[in-house]
Amino acid sequence: MSGLYIKRFVDRLQQLELAGQKEFRCPISDAKNLHNDITKLLADIQALHEGTTSADSSTNITEIEVTGGSF
Repeated sequence: MSGLYIKRFVDRLQQLELAGQKEFRCPISDAKNLHNDITKLLADIQALHEGTTSADSSTNITEIEVTGGSF
């Protein structure tokens, strides 16, 4: 995931803030692209979370008992 539109959004906010702007407007196409980037990011985070949770619960523990026998 590149996050290109998230980076553009952050950069544009910083530019407007430095210029002292009080409003932020963006075309609907930019808003949709930003939405898509955020959705992909959240889906990736969810997949990572599910991967770590399932890996933790599926860990097999093998029990080994060592005895000295008749020693």
